[in-house]
Amino acid sequence: MRANLRFLVVIALLIAGLLAVLGWHRRTTETLRAELARQRAALSRQQASRQAELQEQQLVAARVRAEELDRLLAERAAVARLREELTALRQRAAASAAPRDERAPASVRPSLVGNALSFSLWQNAGRTTPEASLETALWAAANGDIDTLTGLLVFDAEARHEATALFARLPANLRQEFVSPERLVAILAAKDVPLGSAALLNQYPTPTETKLSVQVFDAEGKHRMALLAVRPDDAGWKFVVPANAVKRYAAWLRPPANEAVDRPR
Repeated sequence: MRANLRFLVVIALLIAGLLAVLGWHRRTTETLRAELARQRAALSRQQASRQAELQEQQLVAARVRAEELDRLLAERAAVARLREELTALRQRAAASAAPRDERAPASVRPSLVGNALSFSLWQNAGRTTPEASLETALWAAANGDIDTLTGLLVFDAEARHEATALFARLPANLRQEFVSPERLVAILAAKDVPLGSAALLNQYPTPTETKLSVQVFDAEGKHRMALLAVRPDDAGWKFVVPANAVKRYAAWLRPPANEAVDRPR
C-alpha cells in the first residue's frame, strides 16, 4: 500500500515537473517570438527610413539639377541679350563712321539746352560742363563709342559692388570681351539712349553734384524723362551710376518669369 502511494507521488512529481518544463518552454517560445517580431518591426522601420532618406536625396538631387539647369538657361538668355546689344552698338559705330550730310554746320548748330536736339547733331563736346558731358554721353551711346562712354561714368561703393557682382556672373568668354564691370555697365547704359533727340530742360546744382533734368525722344516721337546726376572731378564732369540702375540692368538680363524657356529634352 505504501509502495503504491510512493509510486503515485513520484508519478505526480514527474507530471508536475513535466508541466513546469512545458510551461517554461512555452513562455520562452512566446518571448522569442515577441523578440523576433520586435526585431522584424525594427528592421522594417529601418528599411522604410532608409527608403525615405534615399527618396529625399533623389528629390534634392533632382531639385539641384533643375536649379542648375535654370541657372544655365538664364545665363544663356543673358548672353543672347548682351550679344544683341553688342551687335546694335557695332552697327551704330559703323553707321557713325559713314559721312552724314545732315550734320548742321557748327555756326548754326542749336544747343542741347532747352532744345530737342536730333541725335545726328550730337557731338563729342568734352566734359568741361554738365551740359557738355551730357551731349558727349549721348553722342558716345548713339555712335557706339563705349570707351568714351565708360570714361564718363563714376560709381559709388554700392553701385560698384553690384556691377562687379554682375560682371562676375558672366561666362569667362564674355568677361574677356567686356573687359571690366565699368565697360559692361556702359554698354547696358547705351541701350537706354534711343536714336531720336534729347533736350536738357534744367540743372539743379548741389554742393557735391548737379542733377540734370533730361527729356529723351525715340525715333517715333515718344518721350521719357530722366533725372541724371553728374559729379565734378579735376578734368570735368562724370555721370554718377546709381546702384538701382545696375540692379535694373541685372534684372533686364534675366528672362521674365512668364517667358517660355527652351529646355533640353
